[in-house]
Amino acid sequence: MEFLLFCLFFAALLPLLLFRKKSRSSDYEDYRDSDTTSHTTTQSKIQANTHNTFSLKNKEKGDKYELQILRHYKKQGYKVYPQGFIKGKADGGIDLVAYKGSEALLIQCKNWEYKQVKQEHLRIFMGDCAAYVEKNQKIFAKKNVRRVFITSCENLDYGVKKFLEENDVEYKIITYIP
Repeated sequence: MEFLLFCLFFAALLPLLLFRKKSRSSDYEDYRDSDTTSHTTTQSKIQANTHNTFSLKNKEKGDKYELQILRHYKKQGYKVYPQGFIKGKADGGIDLVAYKGSEALLIQCKNWEYKQVKQEHLRIFMGDCAAYVEKNQKIFAKKNVRRVFITSCENLDYGVKKFLEENDVEYKIITYIP
């Protein structure tokens, strides 16, 4: 019986012993004792972590912007569903879906302070909207569906202006409030 308990205990402990993480001090010692090749590898890891941190900050800014836009439409009496929060990257390019009466808004939010919106972004959004409506025909059958592209970037080039004149997409610039 004692042997059986010992075996169970050891079996539970074994994965912890085999797959334990190194402490930060051992990481430092590995770095300190390494040659230039592993120094380059360490630099790559630092750069990757910096990129991940940057991406995380951008994601957080994007999420906050979506919440800001969600509140904006709720104040106007819309019932708003945050697709981006519910489905993450599988939102199909539609961040928010807002309903009021027979009206439905498919909304894409881009919190881009410096990156300029291009025709390509609007074309992709239009395709995403068409696919979303097709996939959810029963919901949108008797709705007046509007496509709304919202950004915090105030720069608008001629190509985008022309595209907006020729296509049925609403384009709104709403300043990001941190």
